[in-house]
Amino acid sequence: MMTKALAVLVSTQLLLEAVTAFCPLSRPLRPSGRVRSTASNNDQLRRTQAGHIFATDDSNENNTGSSSSYESSASVTKGLVSSLTSLTNNIFGGSSKEPADTADLKTSLYTPPTSPEELLTRIQKEYTQNNYLWTGNIDTSSFVPNCTFTDPTLSFVGVEKYVQNVGNLVPIVEYALGEEQISNSTLLDITLEKDKGYIQTRWNMIGELNALFWKPKIDVIGRTKFWYRQGETNGNDSNSAVQVYFYDEEWEIPAGLALLQLVTPAGTIRRTDEERVMS
Repeated sequence: MMTKALAVLVSTQLLLEAVTAFCPLSRPLRPSGRVRSTASNNDQLRRTQAGHIFATDDSNENNTGSSSSYESSASVTKGLVSSLTSLTNNIFGGSSKEPADTADLKTSLYTPPTSPEELLTRIQKEYTQNNYLWTGNIDTSSFVPNCTFTDPTLSFVGVEKYVQNVGNLVPIVEYALGEEQISNSTLLDITLEKDKGYIQTRWNMIGELNALFWKPKIDVIGRTKFWYRQGETNGNDSNSAVQVYFYDEEWEIPAGLALLQLVTPAGTIRRTDEERVMS
């Protein structure tokens, strides 16, 4: 899910740069007198412009929330990301036909997991082997077909829709990463809450977008709950499938600040609210 938001952020920032370049009204008034142009001035300008575009409650530094969820994120942020996602799908998806590149995203073991412990092992591999926060590559057999996917900016239903959306957006992410393709989905923690019916992960998504000339760095810590249930498998297998029916992703900074990581130098925007508490 973070892959989708990131691709939208890249598209948004490219739009911001285009507007700045071609629309005189988007440029700041030039003050009288001589002003020395510096890199820091440019960085501050880019952050200020983005702050106006993404002017949301969750980008307020006075926000004391420890995370951002779909419910807590500002409607402007969700509306913007949703609209740009639809636009990207229309441009790159063309028609309702599934993009050919999505074949690699359907990494399915065909047989669903049959215990919460097995499901945990498969989810762990999504981070350690598939780098799925960047690639979108998931084992679809671990999810029910009508699974709900939610992050702080988007919410939709269906594994097929996930595959189609990510298939359209991943090329944008790969372009932004450049030739080096420096990206990682670091799994910080994974726990099984068997009595509550979910597996929770804490992760750190890190990547250097070197193809963009201002070379921003994405560094976001988040948590995901994989809510699962036991159902029936097809065929003669007596074991019941244990599959995810609700994917609930939260970030440890407001969604507006995650957006701002694209327009500021690496390390300017904290990756988790815990860093603000400790500072």
